[in-house]
Amino acid sequence: MRIYIREMTGRKFNIPVPLSIAGAACKIANFVFKRVDKHIDAKTKEILDCIDFNELAKSLRYLKGYKGLKLVEVKSQQGDEVTIIL
Repeated sequence: MRIYIREMTGRKFNIPVPLSIAGAACKIANFVFKRVDKHIDAKTKEILDCIDFNELAKSLRYLKGYKGLKLVEVKSQQGDEVTIIL
């Protein structure tokens, strides 16, 4: 997976993320968020409760067969852009 970020200032970032590491990070995030549940504010807790990190990790394993698929393409009014491609 590759994450491309372009700021309005013209700076560009290309971040390669192996899918195996992204899947492991999802599993770790699930473990961590269960442990720090008492220490986060209500709004953040509400958002994190909507995410099933185990299912997200499974989805990343399934998506390995779709290289080149564009998952996210966001452009802000200020000119910043973020693109995530498998």
